[in-house]
Formats: sequence, C-alpha cells, structure tokens
Amino acid sequence: MRKLSLLLVALLVFTACGRESVFSMDIGLCFDDESAEEVSSVPEVDCAEPHDNEVFAKYDVADGSFPGDQALLDTAMETCTAEYFATYVGTAYADSDLEVFPITPTAASWDDGDREIVCALYALDLSKLTGSMEGSQR
Repeated sequence: MRKLSLLLVALLVFTACGRESVFSMDIGLCFDDESAEEVSSVPEVDCAEPHDNEVFAKYDVADGSFPGDQALLDTAMETCTAEYFATYVGTAYADSDLEVFPITPTAASWDDGDREIVCALYALDLSKLTGSMEGSQR
C-alpha cells in the first residue's frame, strides 16, 4: 500500500513574494513542500526547474456538514486518483511512480464555505520532479 502524505491546509488568505496562496492554486502549478502541517501559501516553482509537487486537478465537494478530516481526505484521495490522475498524467495511478495527496478544507474553512479540493502529485521516491507531469505517462 502506498504511503499517503497528509497535507492539511489552514485556509488563511496570505500571499507572499514567490509564493502562491492555497486559494488560487491553478492546475499545472508546481510548488515545493512546506514543513508545517497547516499552510496558507506554498513556494511556487517554475515547472521546468526541479520541484516537489504539481497541481493536477481541482474540484468542489457538495455542501453539507463537515464530514471530518479523515473522511474528507479519504474521499478526496479516491476522487483525485480515480477521476483525474490518468487524464492528467497519461497513465493509471496504480501503474505510476507518482503519488497523490489532496489538499482539503479544514473544519474552520468549511464553516466559511470552503469546499475546494486540490489534487497534487509528487514522486513516490520523493525525488524532485523536472518538467510538467501532464502527459508524462509516469
């Protein structure tokens, strides 16, 4: 079983020079890891340069009561891998040397109306990626 990296995001609006707010991460954005469990922005990196992660999908979950951190993470992981991964990368998730982690709303941001899931990927061996993974068939 693949080890699932957890990145819980505290959705605070903040953008610093050279950083991308988690509110505005677009598909295809490449970024490096943060050491904190809860982040409001990530260090954006040109995809042509070595980087840790890449956003490959975004979607909103349905309204309702907050499902809980683990339930939301489990559902997001399933959706990111089953519905979006192969279309972006060009190979099935199970056959890939890439891993997926969803960036999910927190209970606090959910109360503020946040329903967005960001699907990001990284190298399973934790090596740096170079170039976009879109269509890479990795």
